[in-house]
Amino acid sequence: MKKICALALMLVLTLACCAYSETMAGILSKANSSEEEYQVAFSNEDIHNALITAEVFSDGVKASDLRVRFYDSFMAMQLALNRGEVDVILAPAFSGEYMLRNNPEYVLRGVMIGTTPIALSFGFMEEKADLQRRFNEALAEMNNGALALLVRDYITLTYKEPPVITFDKFDDAETINVAVTGDLPPIDYIAADGTPAGFNTALLAEIGRRLHVNINLVNIETGARMSALKSGRVDAIFWIEVLGAIKDGHEVHQSDITEGVIYSKPYYGWNQVFLIGKK
Repeated sequence: MKKICALALMLVLTLACCAYSETMAGILSKANSSEEEYQVAFSNEDIHNALITAEVFSDGVKASDLRVRFYDSFMAMQLALNRGEVDVILAPAFSGEYMLRNNPEYVLRGVMIGTTPIALSFGFMEEKADLQRRFNEALAEMNNGALALLVRDYITLTYKEPPVITFDKFDDAETINVAVTGDLPPIDYIAADGTPAGFNTALLAEIGRRLHVNINLVNIETGARMSALKSGRVDAIFWIEVLGAIKDGHEVHQSDITEGVIYSKPYYGWNQVFLIGKK
């Protein structure tokens, strides 16, 4: 029961949204939870109701009726929605807003507000603790307003294609390989030509300047993030979803955190999830 409660907290706040009876919903794959575990937790109405502070449905059917399906990339989820494989996509509010602004065929089917915010962090292997420390120092320095400006310029004010970012290059400096997915637009975004852009790129460019290191971006699908990190293909993962609080004094199951992985202090968070469907 404790594991189900923990799974439910992460699932409902990250992915939950309004639903219709037997509605199939696409969500991004998680590294530390199976689709079946998510479904068990998501269908537990008592847990679900205890973790949600507000919800607005277009058709009035409970979110616990949702049937979830994992996808390894944002593009795969969109294709599934477009061909009717799923009825809706569950997305953080910022990705949902981006989808609605850029595709007139999409419609907002519901909004859910969670009791505990979800936050984004960088992920590293335990042996990269020094790199984790340095990233944390750079992020702490940016709390003087620099991080807030990036949020404003690349998330709040982004309505179309996020601008391409250039990285400073430092001779004889360390190169850090960072996985980016393009699966949380406009935060983690990859343009049609394959060039990473938007908030993630701007943030990493700023971290590279502050640490005086070269950042090399490696395109990875969400479902392959952990294998790329554990194999050493990359030194860091651009985003891992973590809970912003502990529920009822108990440690909460982190669906993106696996054994041997450590993560930075959070740099962006939300507590609203959108359910996006087609008109």
